[in-house]
Amino acid sequence: MRTATRSFRLVSPRLCRLHSTHASHQHLAPENAAGAVPQNARLRFAPSPTGYLHLGGLRTALFNHLLARKWGGKWLLRIEDTDRSRLVPGSVDALRSALEWAGLDYDEGVGVGGPCGPYTQSERTDLYREHAKELVDNGHAYECFCTPDELAAIRASLRAQGTRQGYDGRCRHLSRDEVRRNKEAGRPYVVRFKMDPKVTSMPADLIFGQGQPIGGQNEDFILLKSDGFPTYHLASVVDDHLMGISHVFRGEEWLPSVSKHHQLYSAFGWTPPQFGHLPLLCNEDGTKLSKRSGDVDVAAYERAGYEPEALVNFLALMGWDHHAALEQSVDSLPYHVRQDQNSYFEVFSMPQLIQAFDLGLVNHRRAAVSRSKLDFLNKMTLRRKAGLMWDDPEFLATVGKDVGANEAKKAQETAKEERGQLIARFTEDLKALPEVKDSPRLNDAKFIENIFNIELPRATKLNEMAPKSAYFFKGPNYDDAEVGAFFAKLKATTYVEGLAQIMTTLSSPSLAWDMDSIDSVIKQTAKDLKLKKKSELMLSLRHALTGEKSGPMIAELMWTLGREETVRRLRAGRSWVVAKLRE
Repeated sequence: MRTATRSFRLVSPRLCRLHSTHASHQHLAPENAAGAVPQNARLRFAPSPTGYLHLGGLRTALFNHLLARKWGGKWLLRIEDTDRSRLVPGSVDALRSALEWAGLDYDEGVGVGGPCGPYTQSERTDLYREHAKELVDNGHAYECFCTPDELAAIRASLRAQGTRQGYDGRCRHLSRDEVRRNKEAGRPYVVRFKMDPKVTSMPADLIFGQGQPIGGQNEDFILLKSDGFPTYHLASVVDDHLMGISHVFRGEEWLPSVSKHHQLYSAFGWTPPQFGHLPLLCNEDGTKLSKRSGDVDVAAYERAGYEPEALVNFLALMGWDHHAALEQSVDSLPYHVRQDQNSYFEVFSMPQLIQAFDLGLVNHRRAAVSRSKLDFLNKMTLRRKAGLMWDDPEFLATVGKDVGANEAKKAQETAKEERGQLIARFTEDLKALPEVKDSPRLNDAKFIENIFNIELPRATKLNEMAPKSAYFFKGPNYDDAEVGAFFAKLKATTYVEGLAQIMTTLSSPSLAWDMDSIDSVIKQTAKDLKLKKKSELMLSLRHALTGEKSGPMIAELMWTLGREETVRRLRAGRSWVVAKLRE
């Protein structure tokens, strides 16, 4: 029996209350021999530079990346910027930066180059015009000279007739002489595609399965606008063909366009790629994920301090049945859910995602974006990168001690570089704190690493650690209002007597400076003072050492500060209390 040697989860992500508007279909795998991997697969991520990269866009790029790597194929980045009215300056650089931050390294495309360039659609307009002319010449498209006012009247008339169409195809019937005269008169025009209403079926979608053309629209749609730029429909079909794209994975919102694209491929005489449409993401209440309803900008998550590996891990779980993937790859896994409803079997590295990801397990139901789930994955990602995952007793109990011992050794080796990078980032954050920037201990690498080991298991994000660690470098200001309010809840006699005894014992060079010895001193002092609650003494020590109501274990805190600094702070705190009592 194989054992679970990776930290995965067995709990499916929560699904939206707002389900897909499309009917449920039988799920399909790519068209190839049973179990075979597609050969020479070429995929693409083709965003429009209209602003920041949306979470849904990053997930689309991720799924393309995972499948290209799993299949041994390639994926490319293409910029679809033909809608000139929506362009936002700097968007392309922002998109590329977000992909680089997420670790999604495309093989061809903008900034990388490749044999199918240029990869920006505004640099390919001559190609689209040539192909639009080809369709006109072979009778699959026509010039439309309707003015905006005429189009508005047509739409109003069609609505009055109870039809959903927006155009009645009247320019289909213009003779070549009429077309010529309109052009000679300088009338602006668009090129429309002649939709065939007789087409009633299409190849199955790789995710949504077999079904009728979604949307049921047979309206003659625009291929080329009056400004000479193509619409999405023409440009994407031409580019996907010329760039050799074998699989198109994009958002569910493009399902109504599938019938248009299949008819375009047929008109050109080209073999279409296989299409798969990814379910949309939504908020936890089932509402649409939008700019106004929360953070959807990938860069916002970077600024907030989330690890790229955690966000990628999080998005991979959205719409993919990783539970089933694990059941297929591992004979026996213990079911495990923590009290916070998260599971260690949710945590994947990129290589693990590539290995486990299965297109056949991507479903068409929308998945909710849960910030608490992302927080959990970020915590676990930090532990994994720091080599501390295998120090967690609950985690070891989950995967088994034998596996744990073996994997812990491997984890320590593979995490060395990532751990060093985390500590370096933590150090820079500490040096940026005004209150500790002059501390000589900022140059003590071992001291900082000890603090890192204490604080990281308690942190959700790395950037939270430095502000919470300032007290390691600077003792408390006992006259501060909050520190004073903390003392007001303490018992002064316990504070004065307890700290005096502990200082004396800890000052002795004969006492070994380790956490067990320090803890024994504290326990003995509490016993000698006949305290009913040990917490009375512990809170007094915490007040003297940090001024904070919570933090790491006292023995661990003292060991990290060192004998000299610990005694100095205890003496300072006790002296402040004694002076306070004399007032």
